[in-house]
Amino acid sequence: MAKIRTLGPGQLIIGEQADAHKFDADCTKATLTPKTDVDDTQTFLDGHDEAGEQNTTWTLETTIKEDFSADGLQAWCFDNAGKTKHFKFIPNNAGELAFEGDVLIAPVAVGGDVKKKNDQDVSFTATNVKRLQHSPETPQPDGQTVTD
Repeated sequence: MAKIRTLGPGQLIIGEQADAHKFDADCTKATLTPKTDVDDTQTFLDGHDEAGEQNTTWTLETTIKEDFSADGLQAWCFDNAGKTKHFKFIPNNAGELAFEGDVLIAPVAVGGDVKKKNDQDVSFTATNVKRLQHSPETPQPDGQTVTD
């Protein structure tokens, strides 16, 4: 498969089934970021060393355009703040890379510059992050897509 280096068009869905909310229609940036910390190496009296434990935490970050409707992302995040929801992130529909996990929903800022379409940065703590098998979509001449 050819290398795919462009973010989008893709998918970012938080929640499942009737509760699912498509963030991808409102986001202009999406990043699933790992942070890895390693405990200090311990040296023992006999001279041997043991490496410290490695721990990775994740953050799902996105930048959204504000939507002041009752069913917009900011209202949804406000209503679901403190709840853990499943997420699926497909960086590019034509690629094979995809992730899923759980995120802790946090409220999103509201407002900004007057008479502007403002952006808001969103950051959710992610857990249980796993790589998914994703079948790429192939664009067809009629504009439809077919999953390979």
